[in-house]
Amino acid sequence: FPSSSLNMASAGFNKLSILVLGSALGGATVLWCWQKFIKRKPDPENDYQIGHKLVWSSISGSMNAAMIYAGDRLKLYETLRELCKEPKSFTTAIELAKATGYNQRWLREWLAQQAAMNVLTLLPGKGDDDSSLHYRLPKATAEVLANPDSHEYDVSMIQTIPALVNRAKTMLPEAFRTGIGLPYDEPDVAEAIDRHHAIAVRDFFIPKVLPKAQDGKAIYMLEKGCNVADLGCGAGILLVSLAKKFPKSQFHGFEISKAALEKASFNVASARLKNVFLHDANEAGEQLGDRNEMFDIALIYDVLHDSTHPADLVRQVRKSLKKTVGIFLLADIPSAPSVRENITSLESPGTYYGFSTCLCMSCALSTEDGAGLGTLGFSVPVAEKMLAENGFSHCQVLAEGMNTRWFLA
Repeated sequence: FPSSSLNMASAGFNKLSILVLGSALGGATVLWCWQKFIKRKPDPENDYQIGHKLVWSSISGSMNAAMIYAGDRLKLYETLRELCKEPKSFTTAIELAKATGYNQRWLREWLAQQAAMNVLTLLPGKGDDDSSLHYRLPKATAEVLANPDSHEYDVSMIQTIPALVNRAKTMLPEAFRTGIGLPYDEPDVAEAIDRHHAIAVRDFFIPKVLPKAQDGKAIYMLEKGCNVADLGCGAGILLVSLAKKFPKSQFHGFEISKAALEKASFNVASARLKNVFLHDANEAGEQLGDRNEMFDIALIYDVLHDSTHPADLVRQVRKSLKKTVGIFLLADIPSAPSVRENITSLESPGTYYGFSTCLCMSCALSTEDGAGLGTLGFSVPVAEKMLAENGFSHCQVLAEGMNTRWFLA
């Protein structure tokens, strides 16, 4: 001990204290030795438990996702949020059945599952009947699952999971044999992506990305009035948001999905917008590339990694933009340049590659000559090369967030 410790002992530092301190130091030494020399690293070559855990954690994740899907689709989380809005309030299967009209027995099982996976809190108490089992949806969890107006809302992509699992059953075996995937028009997938995009456009693109484009020049042009193209506009989420905010500008959406165009037409009509025009790019003369130097701003949002011919889309943008003032804003999934870097640097690389195999790469390989980029295929080097080869001399990463990386060209 140092001298200060000796002084403490002489001042009444009793034997028990010394024993406790010695035991702690000894225990810490033993723990350090165990961690340093005895504790083994995972050994997938010989430890069967690693494989067992992988299988059952995957099954557990699928079941949890299925139950969140049910809660989202049946608007159970919205009802629970309302029933639990007061501090310390709770609900039961009986009350939830009354509020929703759903079957009480089915709700009992679903509520128990949600508590087991820690979505809900099962409050302490006695009894196991429906009147005794009190559940609470915590306020923060309610914001994530049930409040689309919240910046924390993040349940949208759950809606894709049943469709993607079904693709694993119905599409993947043939795709692995032939090399050809399928585009997607599944309603659940399209709606989930639209919901996700709506939040990202509202909370990230409009307030944080757009102001950075050429130091505010893009916003100045939009406010003054300009022509804007959205290539691969989907259901028109980005178009409608911008058209509402910038009524002096004209917005043109180009899309090949019939289902997406129908939804976009509905969204435009519902918003009563007169400055949005939709184009079926399957028809002659209706592609973006058919409009030479017409647009001041062009947008491609979360499209290129899904596209069979992404370079062609970039060429169409170059052809349609005004040469002197045209601004190209392009967004895709943030990724690293290599598989190794993606696996080691991303938070959930397995999820990204799973989405890619079932959906994004499948779309990008839905023709024999498809580029097949996939979810993590549009990295910065890929973007720089594709833009440079198709008429753009500039490529800048403008902003990154909410699972998107925005480029300015």
